[in-house]
Amino acid sequence: MNETIKSILGRRSIRSYETAPVEKEKIETILECGRFSPSAMNRQPWHFTVITDRKVLDKISAANRQVLLQSGDEQVRERAKDPDYDNFRGAPMAIVVSGHREAKFAAADCANAIQNMALAAYSLGLGSCYLASFKIAMEKPEGAYLLKELRIPEGFEPLYALSLGHGNETLGERAPRRENTVTYIE
Repeated sequence: MNETIKSILGRRSIRSYETAPVEKEKIETILECGRFSPSAMNRQPWHFTVITDRKVLDKISAANRQVLLQSGDEQVRERAKDPDYDNFRGAPMAIVVSGHREAKFAAADCANAIQNMALAAYSLGLGSCYLASFKIAMEKPEGAYLLKELRIPEGFEPLYALSLGHGNETLGERAPRRENTVTYIE
């Protein structure tokens, strides 16, 4: 089996990280893999925000916690009460991928970028976790300050993030894949 397929089949979501920073050259390689992702008509409707300041990630998580504590869903409120609540799973860094609001397929294109970066991270010996729930507060008017702090360009909106770091967990057996998910038309 070739190395690309091994990476695709071996990559897992990591939710516990060492505090050690990610090496700059690895970050640059991961970003380059994101930038070379496929996009509709090669429009490349993305912007990458690299956050290596853990205090900024904590600020985003705290803002999200405040939103969740106001939820009408009791389970959501209970999750937000967890003292270890962290959208970024303790990772020392994250990359936020924002899509251009007027690009028709920006969400799919940005998802492609996240997937490319997750595979690149795995191939470089790093752990990652594909995130969408990190932006809850940013979608509220009172969270607009976060968009400014992250320097999200005008006309763009955060869509996904990738937490990154050196994994610090032992993964159990991989969940089996669902059956009957393929139909051949021959």
